[in-house]
Amino acid sequence: MIKKDKQEDLHMNIKIENWKLLVLSVFYIIFGILSYTIEKVEFLNFFKIAGIVIILIGLFQILVYFFKKEYLKPNEFSFATGILYCMAGLIVTFKPEVIVDNYPLVLSGLVVLDSTLRLQYSMNLFRLQESQWKINIGAAIVPLIIGMVIILVPFDENTLHNLFSFLLILDAIANFYTILYYKRIVRKYGTRGESMLDFGEEKKHDKIEEMDVIVPTEEE
Repeated sequence: MIKKDKQEDLHMNIKIENWKLLVLSVFYIIFGILSYTIEKVEFLNFFKIAGIVIILIGLFQILVYFFKKEYLKPNEFSFATGILYCMAGLIVTFKPEVIVDNYPLVLSGLVVLDSTLRLQYSMNLFRLQESQWKINIGAAIVPLIIGMVIILVPFDENTLHNLFSFLLILDAIANFYTILYYKRIVRKYGTRGESMLDFGEEKKHDKIEEMDVIVPTEEE
């Protein structure tokens, strides 16, 4: 029964993370294309809509928290993450000019964070001895480096504009690849644990559970 509950929670986690990556990737592609065609001042309405979407994602994250059974874990922060999403969405919705004035740096910072998470995922594949870990780590490092360059190196407006748009589209493609490959990994290894790094530990536990252990009782 406990094992079944863990599997259901894992399936839910996978679907949630995939949907978040998918929404983020679609946003990157749309914004990357729009940044080629419209002026910076015209982004105000776009960011207001994006802020509302972020708030909805936060509310969904909070709602999901109450349907998951992992709230006793010390590293479970889905409720707090949902609150942060909502606060960020409120800022973007009601103060879009703050983002518009600095959007290449702000979104490049988000790409750096996103790429860092994919870097962790790549190392998980490395420890699983998956041959595709090199492709995954490349798809994480390249956007990460470009994002850091945009943040740290001053460019003229035209160069910054083009490099930023390229970064968003590149990171969106990397996210799509991660979603597809992650599904393959889950099918390959099954739902044995909460993350791929737990796979080896779960195998050990399975072996222990298969053994008949007799615990002696103390006689009074």
